[in-house]
Amino acid sequence: MRIHGGRGEEGVDFSVNLNPLGPPEGSYEVVERCIKSGVLERYPDYNYEKLKRAISSFYGCREEDIVPTSGAGEAINLAIFALKPKWIYVLEPSYGEYEVLSKALGISYKPVFYRKSGDVFSLNFSDLEEACGREDSLIVITNPSNPLGIYIERGEIIEKLSRCRARVLMDEAYSELCSRCAIELGSGIPENFLLVRSMTKWLSLPGIRLGFLFSSSREVLEKIDAVRQPWNVGSLADCFARELLSRKDEAREFIMRSRRYIEGERKRMLNELKSLGLKPYDSSANFILVESPRGLDLSFLLKGEGIHVRSCASFKGLGSSFIRIGIRKPHEDDELINALKRVIENE
Repeated sequence: MRIHGGRGEEGVDFSVNLNPLGPPEGSYEVVERCIKSGVLERYPDYNYEKLKRAISSFYGCREEDIVPTSGAGEAINLAIFALKPKWIYVLEPSYGEYEVLSKALGISYKPVFYRKSGDVFSLNFSDLEEACGREDSLIVITNPSNPLGIYIERGEIIEKLSRCRARVLMDEAYSELCSRCAIELGSGIPENFLLVRSMTKWLSLPGIRLGFLFSSSREVLEKIDAVRQPWNVGSLADCFARELLSRKDEAREFIMRSRRYIEGERKRMLNELKSLGLKPYDSSANFILVESPRGLDLSFLLKGEGIHVRSCASFKGLGSSFIRIGIRKPHEDDELINALKRVIENE
């Protein structure tokens, strides 16, 4: 069974990692204008030329290197379907769909674990030597890591892995919500690298699926186009993204404001969680990995309080004593802290 965040409408949901500030101001008006323009009654441009142009301008990359997708999930699926590697090496713990897709396609799945020393998880690039030497392999790095929240400078990853025979898929779904991450893709990304971005996360609009895949390799892009479904991004999402990204200064300011809020609230939450005797791990993203030193299943206990967090029981190398919590508004975060106090005191 697939396990994921997102628990519907009941209770307070900390299991999803969306922008805690919600959608940018005017988002619903943009949706309304798109609908009134008749986008629901026509197919989008098959090649998404205008959407590619908008993404290119906003993210600082070439139009011809972009494949618009229905969220980061589709970008990941397209990359794996198109490349058909014999082996997939994934830095674990990580997003579970990589293993699900590997099994479905008969690809050999090879977990490579972050090393843990005390309270710190880190990557030793020597652990990827086997993967680097295999031409028919794909190395997957989520950056910032989900659920750990670790961020590794993209330049360092490129320096270490650009000479690999393997291809490298960097899942940067949370980059816009990470203060240390670059918004722009820029130049200098090697041909053996593929980058995945999600717009759904920072827009906080999971009902409008938006993302894209980047590659500077013509060979890779041709393979991806060969497996891409026609009109894979719906007309409404296409229209919405083009208008929102065209307001470049407003959108950038919203991202920066979101980052400032997340950084401040995350710091506060780290201190609050520590004061409860829990073990939160430092994060560069809009979520925090938390361990219960007493081995409590906090996910299960919090359900009785109407609080939903992401159990990490399904993440390799973690277990039921770990949870992942998304940063939310201060009054909601306080509600979580108070609920944690109650369940800890009662155990």
